[in-house]
Amino acid sequence: MPVTFRQIAAKTACVTLRLGDETITIVYYPNKYTQEIIEKSQAGTITDKEFFPELIKEWDIYEDDEHTVMFPIERIDEFGIAFKREVAEAIGRDLRPNPVTPQMNGNSSI
Repeated sequence: MPVTFRQIAAKTACVTLRLGDETITIVYYPNKYTQEIIEKSQAGTITDKEFFPELIKEWDIYEDDEHTVMFPIERIDEFGIAFKREVAEAIGRDLRPNPVTPQMNGNSSI
């Protein structure tokens, strides 16, 4: 069955972060994590404020106690570096759930 690029790009995935007794669920676009984004990130030419809103569709972080107004992802810079690192690492683990370990080929010099 044929599919469009838009359908592939719109696919979402979900990760859950545990922060103490609380959990945060993040819905993101795995197919927006491209080689171009990786290169920009490694080169330091993309900011968190640009990166995260592009990748994250929604999360259950709210501005109000009634949980009716989602905290805007565009304001992620208001969070500390440790939180942003946890979000990035959770998404990274989800994108690579089974990291491949290098196989030894009999060469003991490795």
